[in-house]
Amino acid sequence: MLVFAREATFASAEARDRFVGSFALVPYDLTHLVVLPAPAPPAIVTLLTSQFLHASALHLTVNMLFLLVFGPRVEALCGSRRFLAFYLVCGVLGGLADVSAMPGGHVPSIGASGAIAGVLGAFAVRFPTERIWNVPAVLLIGSWAAVQFVRGFGSVPYGVPSDAGGGTAYFAHIGGFLAGVLVIGLFIKSPRSRQGPRVRSRH
Repeated sequence: MLVFAREATFASAEARDRFVGSFALVPYDLTHLVVLPAPAPPAIVTLLTSQFLHASALHLTVNMLFLLVFGPRVEALCGSRRFLAFYLVCGVLGGLADVSAMPGGHVPSIGASGAIAGVLGAFAVRFPTERIWNVPAVLLIGSWAAVQFVRGFGSVPYGVPSDAGGGTAYFAHIGGFLAGVLVIGLFIKSPRSRQGPRVRSRH
């Protein structure tokens, strides 16, 4: 949210676009190790920095809504630090999936959708029967995931999986979701640590 607030302070759309372009994930730049002038970081770092940029207030709000609904239960499993690490790892793997789908793409990719998708994947496998808006989580999240797979792989024959239509990076969603499903077990705290420290009373 702080980064988006920074985006809003630029006096012109051109200045904002230059700022976003410096920190967004551009598949071509990553696969060809393009070095941009400062303040742009090395291309590999944009796998992280791009997660903190958003295209609009609506984009940010939707991501934060999903995080608010699904994040607390997953964070409780992991603890705050492990959850942050898990979140960023899912975002990075989602970004790599997007780059893999179209390594020569020039359209900048921004947003935390890959990381959010990872949280959804973790929630689906750890709390499948929990009801969200009166719908079992596995059904609600599974339906969302199915749409991402259909739209993502459906665009592959046309050669535009990441750039199609204005830019929903479906493969970032797919990669982040699969990462959440597969790696959440590595970040969960042990049962003893979730129960808190043992306390002995003295009498």
